[in-house]
Amino acid sequence: MDYFKILNLKKEPFSNSPEPEFFYQSVKHLGCLQKLELAIRLRRGLSVVVGDVGTGKTTLCRQLILKFAASDEDRNQIETHLLLDPSFTTPLEFLSAVALTFGVSTTGSGVSEWQLKENIKNYLFKKGIDEGKIVVLIVDEGQKLPSFCLEILREFLNYETNEYKLLQIVVFAQGEFERILKEHRYFADRVNFYYLLKPLNFRETRGMVKFRIEKASAKDNAPSFFTYSGLWALYLATDGYPRKIVTLCHQVILALIIQNRSKAGWFLVRSSSQRVSTGRRTALRWATVSILAVVLIVLVAVGMYPERLGGIKPPQEPMSVVKTQETTPPGPGAAVKPERTSQKAVVEAAVKEENEVQSPPKKMPDLLGNVRMKKGKTVWWMIHDFYGDVDPKQLRAFALANPHIQNLNRVIAGERVALPAIPAKSNPFPSGNFWVHLAQGEDINKMYDTYKRYETIVPHVIFIPYWNDREG
Repeated sequence: MDYFKILNLKKEPFSNSPEPEFFYQSVKHLGCLQKLELAIRLRRGLSVVVGDVGTGKTTLCRQLILKFAASDEDRNQIETHLLLDPSFTTPLEFLSAVALTFGVSTTGSGVSEWQLKENIKNYLFKKGIDEGKIVVLIVDEGQKLPSFCLEILREFLNYETNEYKLLQIVVFAQGEFERILKEHRYFADRVNFYYLLKPLNFRETRGMVKFRIEKASAKDNAPSFFTYSGLWALYLATDGYPRKIVTLCHQVILALIIQNRSKAGWFLVRSSSQRVSTGRRTALRWATVSILAVVLIVLVAVGMYPERLGGIKPPQEPMSVVKTQETTPPGPGAAVKPERTSQKAVVEAAVKEENEVQSPPKKMPDLLGNVRMKKGKTVWWMIHDFYGDVDPKQLRAFALANPHIQNLNRVIAGERVALPAIPAKSNPFPSGNFWVHLAQGEDINKMYDTYKRYETIVPHVIFIPYWNDREG
């Protein structure tokens, strides 16, 4: 018996096979597909789609081919040809592969690169001008294209009429293809449409899971196998990458069957993710320790999302750059003349030292403060915002600080909750990155609102309540 039938499903909802009916049309994927289709129909030449492993490039590639095979009119007008692995070693090998894909003869005595190019050119002129067809060459794994392949593709783009290109080229590639484009600017200049395919956000992740379960369900009313906190755990473990989502969801469904449960919550998803190599970088397991200073930090790279910062009101105080200066010690034999210290300075220094000795260290507060529960939020997600992750210790501390809450799954929006101060487990600032300080303040509610406002428009924002025994 198939396992999915136990859950009243007619098909496996999270198969790793690229089944067309399970293609989830997220805003990103649908937008990319529509723009590719338009560029091909208008015969604009070269289109490039770049994305990380698991973002859905191969799925889009297959959907594009299916799109042009859906109707008799498109099948008669548009010819699509696919190159799956372009890691060729010689120009002749690449030209032979393209010719075979087009159905162009590669036999004959003394076949050469020039002859193959001529045969391909004649084929394109025949199809594009005499028959009025659109010829599309789709290259998957484009980051494997050697330099000579890029040059040959650039030559193919020279085959054109006064109105349009005779060959439409679509390249799907991983992120390193951006570097290749920078190194081959003559090829990059030919790019008509460029799309950076990003992972799904939380709403799209939830929509994808729901869509696949509905497609696989044997009933009109599809079951829901994930709680809200379970969906957040899924999103955090996969970063919104469709391939990772499918892999982890498959493990979660198996865990539900084995444990005879109907829904997967936060902890079940987290335990399942530990058995799957999702590639998720280790979550920041740092915690907060005060309400007196709250710092908003964002991880940025050069040129990363500058246009998305336009809608943010700049901080009241200008950002400052701290520069350290290295001092050179005097060389051998060099004498440094001591400066005379005034009597007033000596007295002030003595008083300052005495005050510092007499001042006892400040005690860490028990609570960060009280925060109102926001609409649509859960206790689990609020803990994640303030402490960087959710574990049993944090949940117990939260429950002890809020004895009036009987059920942590049911907290009304607007209700005040107390946040316990939990010492940090690790440094929240991993080395090797640049961090920009955006804002700080002592009102925890105000700073949390600021953090949520930034979070919707700027990626990688970190919210850090901070305290030490000297400054509070």
